[in-house]
Amino acid sequence: MKNKYFRFSFIFLFISAIFALVYLILLTPPIQVSSGHYSVILYQYTDNDWTALLEGIRQAEEDTNAVVNYVTMPSGGTPENELELIKREIENGADGLLLAPVDSEALMEEIKQLEQPIPILTLETGLGSQDADISADNYKMGYLLGTRVAQDMKQTASTEVCVITEYIQRQSVQRRFEGFADAVNEKIPDANITEYTRSVGDYSLPVCIANMYGQGYAGAYVVALDKYCTEALIDASDHPQIAREFEDVFRQRAFGIGNTQKTVSGLDSGKICGLVYQNEFNIGYQGLQALIQKSQNRELIPTAEIKYYYVTRETLYDPEHQRLLFPLK
Repeated sequence: MKNKYFRFSFIFLFISAIFALVYLILLTPPIQVSSGHYSVILYQYTDNDWTALLEGIRQAEEDTNAVVNYVTMPSGGTPENELELIKREIENGADGLLLAPVDSEALMEEIKQLEQPIPILTLETGLGSQDADISADNYKMGYLLGTRVAQDMKQTASTEVCVITEYIQRQSVQRRFEGFADAVNEKIPDANITEYTRSVGDYSLPVCIANMYGQGYAGAYVVALDKYCTEALIDASDHPQIAREFEDVFRQRAFGIGNTQKTVSGLDSGKICGLVYQNEFNIGYQGLQALIQKSQNRELIPTAEIKYYYVTRETLYDPEHQRLLFPLK
């Protein structure tokens, strides 16, 4: 009888110990193994240039347990500045780089001469004539914008378009311009497309746009192909010369590309007529995922196509646009 008691007690204690061990294991957080150390280098002109893209990278960072160092160039940064940052991050032991080139052609030549022991993937804009590794189709974005502008031009019987090409040195802007021009010329054969950019020593871009519009381009459509020039269009619409003489027609014929807080706010307040934008959250998320795969010599999983959209003031609060343009609301 006593032996049975001891056997029962031993079994009970043994089972209790197993339950206690399992309980402790469940309470102990798993040891997270880092998938590597990576760097993101972005050019910047305003504080919220890359809000959605950075949210995507941070989500991928959390999902993959990567360690990411974020480097933002100061406004006015040059290809030489960006190259120095690339060299520094490589020397500091980065396993890979995500890069938004400030100047596609100039930076491509510099990187060619660089001993490149780690993978470098480009975001939004590529190097030289090469498309970006992770981006929406920039030619198609420009073509979509050109199609919408041409539709509006037919309604107003206008043939004049002025395109702000301030950052044409970026491959993304060049490809958007090609798509835009092709669409407008296809739909309005007698359209006159003029390229406008500042000269060295000129005033700020919004002031130059306002002066340009008042000195020979009044009534023309004005188009920007990136977020910075689109923000400049919005600022130009408030310039005294525009506000005094051309406010309504300027705002009804201003179109751009971008999804910063300022471009979306400008559209919402009627300072521009329409926007094309891409899903920058997915660019950031897929960018880091692809970089990790490449740095670990794994077969690259094809990235999903980055979508792009056209939005007007009337459609701004449609559910799809709200989800992408107001992610925190």
